[in-house]
Amino acid sequence: MLRPKVVVPLCLTNCIAFMAGSNITLKQLSSILGVSISTISKALNDSHEISDSTKKRIVELAKLHNYQPNKIAVGLKSGKTNTIAVVIPSVQNSFFARALYGIESMISDTNFNIIVCLTKESHAKEVETFNMLSNGVVDGFIVAVCEETQNLQNYDHFNNVMDNGKTVVMFDRVIDSVDCGKVTTNDFTALSEATQKLINSDRKQIILLSTIHKLNVGVKRAQGYVKAMETAGLTPVLLESDDKQAGVVMADYLRSNPVDAIMALDTDASLAALKAVKSSGKQIPNDIAVIGYVSERMAHNLTPELTTINQHSYTIGNSAAKMMVEALRTKSKEIKQVVVSSTLSVRDST
Repeated sequence: MLRPKVVVPLCLTNCIAFMAGSNITLKQLSSILGVSISTISKALNDSHEISDSTKKRIVELAKLHNYQPNKIAVGLKSGKTNTIAVVIPSVQNSFFARALYGIESMISDTNFNIIVCLTKESHAKEVETFNMLSNGVVDGFIVAVCEETQNLQNYDHFNNVMDNGKTVVMFDRVIDSVDCGKVTTNDFTALSEATQKLINSDRKQIILLSTIHKLNVGVKRAQGYVKAMETAGLTPVLLESDDKQAGVVMADYLRSNPVDAIMALDTDASLAALKAVKSSGKQIPNDIAVIGYVSERMAHNLTPELTTINQHSYTIGNSAAKMMVEALRTKSKEIKQVVVSSTLSVRDST
């Protein structure tokens, strides 16, 4: 099969090293064509400064040798990469997986790309990610702040990248003292209203179980529960544990204390609460009602089906991506905040 001919002013010796289909650099194209790198770059970007005949020769040769622009190098030169970093603690958590889907769905309709980075709740990993990507690799960061960063209260890496002109949008896990765009949910109000619903159904001994008490979202949810209980003249009881001991903590409490409802603040707490109640011989919801946080899919597959507070994680992620793209396109410095309201999905556990 004959190769297509490309008419260019070049020496045969310059072509020997390059076969059709192989990658090639701007410098190598410049050597073959006998024109400057600047001329080639302008031609590939369809600049009016370059004649149509020269453009055609350059484009054909670039295509023949499968030229691919180095986006990082272009970004370093132009100061814009059209790439956004999404920094999240985990993809195993259904909330973050769904939020990531919302981000990707929005970004896929734009000329931006995303890089997904996992911190695994490590402050050091989060800092390393921001430092590594802020040097011309990405234009901005969409981030859910990891647990260790919140515990250490060390937010220098966020402020440093913003001082260097990068855009930061936080979602779900946000830091109030960092001046950046934020997308959150109404955690305080959602828990207060859900607790009030239990109170209205004549539940008086309502216990809160949490494995996220060290996270700001966990704190706000607990505050909403406490507010509703105290307003009703009831005594709040907060059981806080790590994810591995939550079931033991709940079971121990049930053995020696009256309980007629449980508010579980996260997936681990929700599953632990259901298991502990069943092991105690109590019936759900006749003896003890349970409201928790799990994905909609999981809620339908539990027995009984779990009443949940739905955070609309897809919408949260999608909103964060919209905020980021708008900020990058308009170069706006306006600090925006969006609150996505959670809703209560009532099922068999209440």
